[in-house]
Amino acid sequence: MPVDKTFENEVRITNDDRGRLDLTKQLETKDKEIQTLQQIIINLKNIIDTKEAEITTYKSVNNSHKKLNGELRQEIQNLKKQADDMLLYP
Repeated sequence: MPVDKTFENEVRITNDDRGRLDLTKQLETKDKEIQTLQQIIINLKNIIDTKEAEITTYKSVNNSHKKLNGELRQEIQNLKKQADDMLLYP
């Protein structure tokens, strides 16, 4: 039986030796980039949704503060008027 001296069957390619011009490698790289960018987009959309909810909450609080400030301003004016009236009739 002859002995295989070429070592063709023993050699295996262990690294990715495709050049950067290989189209399949470029496609794989682009697919990975697309997946990464899609994940980034999802994360950014989640952040935007959270910020929009915060803004809505802040607007609601701001409106209620404006209403309360108006009521307090009116009450202060009424109390000042009462104080002035009390000074007129001691």
